Amino acid sequence: MLIKPSLIAGSERRFKQAEFSPDALNRKLGDGPIEMTVDKMRLRQRQLLAETQDVEKAEIGLERIIQGNDLDSINYLAKGTAASRSVCRIQLRDLKSNLLGYGSGFLIGPGLLMTNHHVFGKPAEAANSIADFNYELDISGQERVPVRFGFEPGKFFYTNDRLDFSIVAVAPTSQSSGEELEDFGWLPLSGAPGKADPGEYLTIIQHPSGQMKQVCVRENKLLKYVGDFLWYNTDTTAGSSGSPAFNRFWQVVALHHSGVPRKDAQGRTLTKDGKVWKPSMDESLIDWIANEGIRISAIVADLKVAVGSHPMIKPVLDEEEPPTRHEVEKVRAPATAPAFGANIWVEQSLDGTSLVVPIRVPLPMLRKDIPFAPLPPVPGPAGGNGGAPNGGTPLIPPPAALLPHISANNGLPMEAVHIDQSTLKSRPGYKASFLGTGKFSVPLPKIPAALKSSIATLKGSSKQSELKYFNYSVVMNKERRLAFFSCVNIDGGKQQDVGKREGDSWLRDPRIDDDAQIGDEFYRKQATLEADRSKNPFDRGHLVRRLDATWGDTVAAAKQHGDDSFHFTNCSPQFFSFNQGKQLWAGLEDYTRDVLLEGEEKGIVMNGPVFDGPDADGSDLPNPAGRPHKDPSFGGVQIPKYFWKILIRRNEDGDALKAAAFLMSQRKLIMDIDRIQEADLREKMSEEDVSVFQVSIADLTKLTKLDFGNLADADSHEATSVGPRRIESYEDIRL
Repeated sequence: MLIKPSLIAGSERRFKQAEFSPDALNRKLGDGPIEMTVDKMRLRQRQLLAETQDVEKAEIGLERIIQGNDLDSINYLAKGTAASRSVCRIQLRDLKSNLLGYGSGFLIGPGLLMTNHHVFGKPAEAANSIADFNYELDISGQERVPVRFGFEPGKFFYTNDRLDFSIVAVAPTSQSSGEELEDFGWLPLSGAPGKADPGEYLTIIQHPSGQMKQVCVRENKLLKYVGDFLWYNTDTTAGSSGSPAFNRFWQVVALHHSGVPRKDAQGRTLTKDGKVWKPSMDESLIDWIANEGIRISAIVADLKVAVGSHPMIKPVLDEEEPPTRHEVEKVRAPATAPAFGANIWVEQSLDGTSLVVPIRVPLPMLRKDIPFAPLPPVPGPAGGNGGAPNGGTPLIPPPAALLPHISANNGLPMEAVHIDQSTLKSRPGYKASFLGTGKFSVPLPKIPAALKSSIATLKGSSKQSELKYFNYSVVMNKERRLAFFSCVNIDGGKQQDVGKREGDSWLRDPRIDDDAQIGDEFYRKQATLEADRSKNPFDRGHLVRRLDATWGDTVAAAKQHGDDSFHFTNCSPQFFSFNQGKQLWAGLEDYTRDVLLEGEEKGIVMNGPVFDGPDADGSDLPNPAGRPHKDPSFGGVQIPKYFWKILIRRNEDGDALKAAAFLMSQRKLIMDIDRIQEADLREKMSEEDVSVFQVSIADLTKLTKLDFGNLADADSHEATSVGPRRIESYEDIRL
């Protein structure tokens, strides 16, 4: 698999912040005994008991883990062989079926496969690709006949670039032999954290460089957990992209994705033979000094929030067990001899040409970038044109208007956004007493007298500036044509599942002047990452997110409330590579929203830009007391260097408010934007990163000049003792 340098750079950044030496930590951990607290031992014992269903086996297993004992029951090998059936090689093919490379993947539930985001970044990349199961040697050393399945991204596709994983639907039957996908089982995913401990050895099953299936048994020692990621050393071959990493009980603990390479004095990545690695080379050639995997518990947590209600994901989250497979091989019925030449082909791979059995020559009559989910049969008289002879999709497709609208980003059905602006005057807006009265009241931020002249007021009312919507409110800066702030009430007990949607219809708010808000004359309609963004790389980034406003007494009301977030007053220009990704900035609200949903609690989120914030002088975080520095312009619009966010809720005892403030810096992306040539723009956007910090509300007051009232007293950030904190994972957040 060809791996992007930016992916390695992300791993290197996390590795640097984790502050550990793989060799030193490996020596310190040794080969046992493993240090565990009493609570940790109890947790592992409960996990082992659930896995083995035997008290004695669970106790023996825990003792062996702690002592570093490699002794295991003979059925360990049989269990590993069973687990390996669900692992496959992925042939990456473009829309013309040209071979682009290889990756690994594994089944996680009925009809679903997981691999890396950098293997399948969007549905179109999976459309013509192939999953090769049984691409391995049998017990006698002979090559088994691969069983090939196609992918169905139109049926299901979900991806998360921050956690570098993608899940895609797989066809239920193979392309040629008619074998059932169900026969290959799947690997259940447990959302429980701590399925392995530092010092334990992990096993990786993989297809390195597209080779036949291989296993690296207990050669990768788990070194350290860092947020949503874990690190393990590499004594032999590193894992290939999309490989599962198992603990000694064959539970999947991580999805392998990248690592830290050995480098020369010039900072160049080296191969195993000491040569300089180039991006055109396969990842297996890199001399890795440490491997990085994504924790399965983090992946499961993301799935619960993002697509937990989808019927295909429910068996995964329920940890549904695969059907029992009998050890006796199926005997195939005799088949008629194929025509000469029908069972061979020449396949061009990355390193040569191979003769492969059998042949498959696709002759598409119609090609779509993203295939739609299969449509149900159209009823009709037997033998008539109304239905297909086999009861499947009719030969004559229904009108295009009947087809579902499929998202190019995630492959899921979308619904149109509808906003009734005739009722804008009756919108209730943000409620200061949402968390309670008195000391629990959280009023909108106050704008200082020095900035009063910049406030956009409603037409016909020079004293009213609050734009009220469903569940949230906005106050606009008419000079910058962006919001001073946008504040939303979130009720975890009234969240409704209204399905996946994307907003294509943004509207100006007629209650204020048009020239006090930025519209599509600036953003222009660029819907996908594949479009040329050099003319305008900025997206309409939500301040109040649709999901946060999507709550109410009924599904219809919740949809109406969420749709109301698609007003231009509620957006700000953000680089498309940041806004369309699932970065930690959006993840902060996913994290908080998940907490509120679980406890059916109420919360408040405040958002806004920092106007003309101090320059960071080469770092990511500005000095709150620094001098204002004018924001750079693009297309006649000044682009904020920083955005802020405050999360507010009651504490666990319910007797006080707790608040946490964050600052997002896109300074690196935009400080030189006036001088960026169009040809260099995309490269800069892909190389630079967005930084997120937890800061004190007192410092945020200095940066924004806004008065946040009693929130400074509720701040959960110990500003005087540690200062601003860089956020790399949810574990770094102090709520």
